Amino acid sequence: MPATPAQPSFALPVPVATTVAPPDLTDSTLLDVDPDAQMSLGAVALDSRSDVVYATVELPDGARRELRLDALRPTGDERLPLVVFLPGGAFLRCNKAMALEARRHVAESGFVVASVEYRVTPDGATFHDSVRDVRAALAYLRSYADDFGIDAGAVALWGESAGGHVAALTGVTDGLPEFSDAAVLQGQVRAVIDAYGSSELSAIADDFDEAARLHYRHRATQFSAYLGRPGAPFPEIPDAVRAADPAAYATASVPPFLFLHGSEDMLVSPSQTQHVHQALRAAGADSTRYVLKGANHGDVGFLGHPGTGLPWTSAAAMGVITGFLHRRLDATER
Repeated sequence: MPATPAQPSFALPVPVATTVAPPDLTDSTLLDVDPDAQMSLGAVALDSRSDVVYATVELPDGARRELRLDALRPTGDERLPLVVFLPGGAFLRCNKAMALEARRHVAESGFVVASVEYRVTPDGATFHDSVRDVRAALAYLRSYADDFGIDAGAVALWGESAGGHVAALTGVTDGLPEFSDAAVLQGQVRAVIDAYGSSELSAIADDFDEAARLHYRHRATQFSAYLGRPGAPFPEIPDAVRAADPAAYATASVPPFLFLHGSEDMLVSPSQTQHVHQALRAAGADSTRYVLKGANHGDVGFLGHPGTGLPWTSAAAMGVITGFLHRRLDATER
């Protein structure tokens, strides 16, 4: 069984739902996983590189910050598809050490997996900055494809929670100048995985009890700062909410998407991933969504619910992820 990830060091800044509405499965698949049947680990030797600086950015106070990544890959010289992992953290932190066991499993499955830091609200960042950072990381990794043993024509994004939001937003905004530097290559991403990410932030509690819904309706949160409107409740900033919503940029030309969400997610309403999934399908894009029966918001053991991360590291759930990546990135499929 994988080790339990380290608990977060910050106090949870958002309400935890007491009730969650049953998920809408009209366009999604219910996945009833066995949490005792866990993903495999250790069958393949891995090489690792840590704290690689991929960019240096200037913060609003004039300070300079180095952005770093950690990379894992099976030992050997073969060029492999690249999976860029984007950690969660409520847009308040971005710890590239997160989800190590899951990243190791994906790497052992035949991928270079790079866990990437991106700027968040304590850096004075907005969603535009986070997406630009991801694109800078992609450009760096492609530039050093020989060093990392990367097949630069086979790249996917995989994010959890806030990282899922950033992954989805990066995947749908390719070529838009407000989301990338002109010097960064476009058309880099061939697949996107969004695990329990937010999307339309003003609706983040729509599946929850009234107290949670009222909190977001009347109070500003760190999400408002991430939208570039600190101190403003969502009803006052609808344009900013829409600008950060991946669904607003859905077209038929975006890469294939895989969404996963827990039916009992107490922090991000399950309908958040469905919102983007439906927009992509309506636009003619390739999108698949799974709802994990009984699963919460990733590993929320820090809320006093030990073992909640096990459905997400089950063989069944991780098999969905690695299967999607192989179908979309393997050379025989391109």
